[in-house]
Amino acid sequence: MEMKLRNTTLHITRERIIGLTIVSAGVILLAYGYNAHLDILEIGETIDPVLQQRLSSLEDKRDASIVSSIGLIFLGVFAFAILGERSSPRPVSEDQMISAARMAAQTTAGLSLAGNASYLPAKHGLTKERIFIPSTKSEFVPPAALSDDLILSPGKDGSTPGIALEPLGLSLLARIEKELNTSLDGAGIEAAEGTLQMLKHGLDVVKDFHFKEREGKMILRVEYKDLLDACRAVRKDMPDTCRQMACIGCACILTAAARATGKVAVVEDVDNSKDMVVFTLSLREW
Repeated sequence: MEMKLRNTTLHITRERIIGLTIVSAGVILLAYGYNAHLDILEIGETIDPVLQQRLSSLEDKRDASIVSSIGLIFLGVFAFAILGERSSPRPVSEDQMISAARMAAQTTAGLSLAGNASYLPAKHGLTKERIFIPSTKSEFVPPAALSDDLILSPGKDGSTPGIALEPLGLSLLARIEKELNTSLDGAGIEAAEGTLQMLKHGLDVVKDFHFKEREGKMILRVEYKDLLDACRAVRKDMPDTCRQMACIGCACILTAAARATGKVAVVEDVDNSKDMVVFTLSLREW
């Protein structure tokens, strides 16, 4: 046990040394860019062609140094703060992922819900995000208002046109925001993708994921790593889960999209025939 702990400590220390080294390189580049800027100020405005060429060269060096230094400092801080935390337990196990998917599949089947999921932002009576699953696959019309304690949305004839539940990844998203001391409310999809890199590097939930806009739609690709076998089991036995009540990792990313944009993230289509699950989303005002 002592040897295992020592190896873990050395591994974490090595990651942090790498992070500090990268930050140091970024600081050196930043200082280099600052010195170039001082030389630019010293020369000032001039009509001398030789000095103008010198100014152009200094400006190129300054800009390149500053851009590179910012990238290195960010990468170093990320390596120090996130990659060094390898001893943190994984927040999701294979059993949890499969059990949650099975519960979701049984719920939607028991209520005869056939529609695709829509991830609602915390608006119109909601204080936290909800996943809304309509009973049919017809055009989605979001409820005019909801409340945190409303689950079923019964129709006049006693039918259930939709159900509003907590997304499976909501608590995981809250954990990421807490550990990074940040909030994604209204931050935009790019900020959400950047913040959720912790799912890859800090929590080992997914191997990779990307948002990409295409022809007015948002394409989300998600690939699992350590939980890949669980993802395969879910997709094989319960393929509709992806489009109706996604597993914890995918649900965390989809919920983050609704939170960061303040829009409803409607799942229009899902290709889960391969290990890279591809969601086609539309982000709609609500």
